[in-house]
Amino acid sequence: MTNTEKMTNRKALTYALDNLPDAPADVREKLENMIAQLDKKNASPKKLTAQQEKNISIGEDIVGFLSDHEGEGFTVSDLIKSVPSLEGDSNQHASAVMRQLVLAGSVEKYTDKRRTYFRAVVAA
Repeated sequence: MTNTEKMTNRKALTYALDNLPDAPADVREKLENMIAQLDKKNASPKKLTAQQEKNISIGEDIVGFLSDHEGEGFTVSDLIKSVPSLEGDSNQHASAVMRQLVLAGSVEKYTDKRRTYFRAVVAA
């Protein structure tokens, strides 16, 4: 019998609580407190780093620019030259931000003559 599901700390503690009915009260209390701490830790929202917040702002600027130029396609290099918040940025960083926008469905990616272009997603 193999179990492919990952054993987490919470599952192990819960298993110990469920299968040790004869455990002393102080041990059960300690296990319950440990589970409560894990639940509290997992419930708290994750704080974004400064770079992640900056990337969100840059993404909003890009989507705004592409929306203003609806129907037009832009390469990453074109966007670096046209969007003020990308000015002086590297192609790699701008491409990473664009990838996140494509995955989020805010921007559409297409290829024409072996060049990759991006345009705003048109709401139907």
